Amino acid sequence: MANKQLQEKLKNYISESGSLSSAAKAIGLSPATLSTYLKDKYEGNVANVESRLTEIFETVEAANNLLSKTNTVGYVETSISMGVYKTIRLCHLKGGIARESGDAGIGKTMAAKQYIKDYPNSAIYISVNPCTSGVVACLKLICKTLRLRESRKDDMWFSISNALSGEKVLIVDEAQHLPIKTVEALRAFSDVNPQLGICLIGNLETAGSNNKPAYAQIANRTKIKQIRLTSDIEYHDIELLCPALHGKKEITFLLNIAHSPQGLRGAINVYSNALDNQNISYEGLSAMASAMQITMN
Repeated sequence: MANKQLQEKLKNYISESGSLSSAAKAIGLSPATLSTYLKDKYEGNVANVESRLTEIFETVEAANNLLSKTNTVGYVETSISMGVYKTIRLCHLKGGIARESGDAGIGKTMAAKQYIKDYPNSAIYISVNPCTSGVVACLKLICKTLRLRESRKDDMWFSISNALSGEKVLIVDEAQHLPIKTVEALRAFSDVNPQLGICLIGNLETAGSNNKPAYAQIANRTKIKQIRLTSDIEYHDIELLCPALHGKKEITFLLNIAHSPQGLRGAINVYSNALDNQNISYEGLSAMASAMQITMN
């Protein structure tokens, strides 16, 4: 006989996951297994299924009970994220190529993902990495995002070009990984569709400041180019992102981390870990930064 409490937890988990398929993928069991288990019709080893479910739900519950889950925030309008968001918006409205470049961990990706939430029908977001930076791999990634069929390189390019027609914006994150041939393939989309905006987001290489050929090639085609640094992060940004902090000394300490190569991401990681350690005093933050081997030299 199936454990009724586990069955109820599974029903809630499926609801929170959005679908049976999504829940099954996260749990590591087939949709059919979960479905028959819920109906008390599973003919396999029920104990093995329930052992896996127990482990998953215990881990989820423990993670949700971390203080950092309830005392950290998602997207907020920091000085940098607002600037990145405005660049994407202008690129969307004007068409053509825009480049948002800067230090890692300062909020560029958060702004891009928020833009996608605000304009889900006309904004497309992809994040490339060394494995998806080539022309074919990048086209496949865009096809997956747009739910287009993956096929030959030329067929994918034409399908994507057709799907991107009109006033849309394609946001390409981690764009520093793109070689010149991929940048040219993306640029060609905007040549065919002048209303299409393509916003390339990445580190300082994306600015072309080191004469990387891929970006030198599109320098005269770039309508908007912004460079943002950790030094641009403001005191008020830390206040917004770390709402449980109230002392100036603590906020300044995290601001100093944010101004270092650690960026906002490093500062938030220290804050999050200190929350879970139940000590967000200056001493607690300092000890956590030390434990994480974070220096600001």
